[in-house]
Amino acid sequence: MKRTLPFYIALGVAFSSAQPVLANTAGLNFYGRANVSADFLDNGDDSDLNVSSNSSRIGVRASTDLGEGLKGILQVETQINYDNGNGSLASRDTFVGLEGGFGRIRFGQIDTPLKQIRSAVDAFGDQIGDLRNLTRLNGSTGTAFTGQDFDARFRNGIYYNTPSFNGFVFNFHYTPEVKEATDLEDESAAYSTSLAYTAGDLYLALAHEQWESVEDSSAIRLGARYKINNLTLSGLFQQATIKNLPADEDVQVLGVGASYKLSDKWTAKGQVYNLDAKDRDESGATLLAIGADYILSNQFRVLFAYAQTDNEDVAAYRITGGGGYGDAIATVAGETATGLSVGFRYDF
Repeated sequence: MKRTLPFYIALGVAFSSAQPVLANTAGLNFYGRANVSADFLDNGDDSDLNVSSNSSRIGVRASTDLGEGLKGILQVETQINYDNGNGSLASRDTFVGLEGGFGRIRFGQIDTPLKQIRSAVDAFGDQIGDLRNLTRLNGSTGTAFTGQDFDARFRNGIYYNTPSFNGFVFNFHYTPEVKEATDLEDESAAYSTSLAYTAGDLYLALAHEQWESVEDSSAIRLGARYKINNLTLSGLFQQATIKNLPADEDVQVLGVGASYKLSDKWTAKGQVYNLDAKDRDESGATLLAIGADYILSNQFRVLFAYAQTDNEDVAAYRITGGGGYGDAIATVAGETATGLSVGFRYDF
């Protein structure tokens, strides 16, 4: 995996030195993000300083004009861990597809429509206090429920989205083998679908996702975001039904967030969300995050954040779980997990 970055650099040099006709046809673009933070974390029992690489990535996109209004598209995106010097090739959104007047269809590993709603409204995505600490409901979050993953990329996915019709876009994502089946009789299919509406500074979306491999456990998610001058308001509601248990259990997540542009360089932000495990006593949690972004340029910013998850007696939800923050630090059941973070983010 240490060869990943040199490979991309060599590939970029090769394409940049190719004939102009080839470069224009390929439509090749390199991009990435370095997102690394130093954090003082407390899991309710111990505390220490931690350095973490948070969803840092490097990728390449390509497109080619096929005529008749059609375009071939390609993306390969790799996780890069700046904290420990390794990565995982093609571990993020990686696909090949076709785009035209009919919409867009892609084959590969891609964020689900359900996940994309959370990304659109989360004020602390890829930081401590990431909303996935409550919404994802898989083992990385400290939840008591396992098997499903409601903020995932589907492997082996087929993803279709329509063109925009007066601001409305319909998305459908299906995988026949979310668990990488070794035979054709495997029952690990899943699907995720959404209807999203965008009009100026308003965004609304409703999604439904269902996992066959965990007895058709499912989630409904509603997200909203609205910008008024320098103020951006956001909110999310999720109703999950977990069925791979002796009895069905319902888990709800509800909350709001806001950010305010104080100046050209400073943006203040905060969010608070509550998880209610309706069929389990003393299993709820409340996530609070506050912070600020200091924007030095379009490419470089300094991120400040404080986050805490207040757990009821038998809950153990985190501020570092869910996949956005790099190192998942387990929380002691019934305790409050807290963290104070300073990070550098470089987009290229």
